[in-house]
Order: sequence, then C-alpha cells, then structure tokens
Amino acid sequence: MRSSTEAVLEYLIIKVLAGKDDIVKAVHDYFVNSISPSSVALKYSLSKHQVRGYVQRIVEKTGSVIKARVLLKHATPIILKIKPVARRINSQIVKCGLCGEELPSQVMEDHIRKRHSGLIDEYLESTIEIIKKNIALNHSS
Repeated sequence: MRSSTEAVLEYLIIKVLAGKDDIVKAVHDYFVNSISPSSVALKYSLSKHQVRGYVQRIVEKTGSVIKARVLLKHATPIILKIKPVARRINSQIVKCGLCGEELPSQVMEDHIRKRHSGLIDEYLESTIEIIKKNIALNHSS
C-alpha cells in the first residue's frame, strides 16, 4: 500500500507518461499559484468541473489542501521533466512508445498502470529522492 504522498506522485507521474502534462500544470497552478478553477480551466482548455475533479482527487489522497500545495510545489518541476510514452496517432488513438500498442486515448493511463508499473515505480523512487535532496539542500542553506 502506497503512502498518501506516493499515491499523489504516482497519479501525477501517470498523467505525464500518458501525455497529459497539462493536467499536472493545471493542478499546480491551482494549488501553488492560487489560480481559480475557472481561470485554470480556461488556460488549459479544460472544464472547471474537470479541474475541480483533479483537485478533489489530490486532496483526497493527501488529506489536506496544505499538504497538496507543499507536495505539488516540490514535485511538479521534477515530474514535468518526465517524457511522455504516449504518442498521439489521431484525435482518439494513441500509441504506447514502450510496447507499441495502439489504444483509445481514454485507456492509456490504465495501460501504463497495468503494463508498465515498473517504470512508474522507477520514476516514483527517483522523484522522492530528488525531493528529499532538494528539501535537505534548502534546510542546510
């Protein structure tokens, strides 16, 4: 069972791997930059209901808005450096760059979670290590 921090990081990593980094940027803007759901939705071509849904999932996983804000502040710059594995073929189909499977875009996250969990674990471990190092550096200076 993953900790709440690991659950949020995994959620964000999967979004980026699936080529949905705009969602990670959107929740970062909401939590860290205190931008309203309506403004975030407009900026990233999402509905405000989608933004609220993503925000709610993260708050449920962390247990508080404050924890979510702190985690996203540290994690987003690291996670956004991850290269997506999903390659869009057309408006509805994406191709997994890891195994070559072509899938409807709405199932790519599940595909990554089920078929490429080892990659998620690697990114999760390295993200946590980088966050720990960054926090240690900030406290020592």
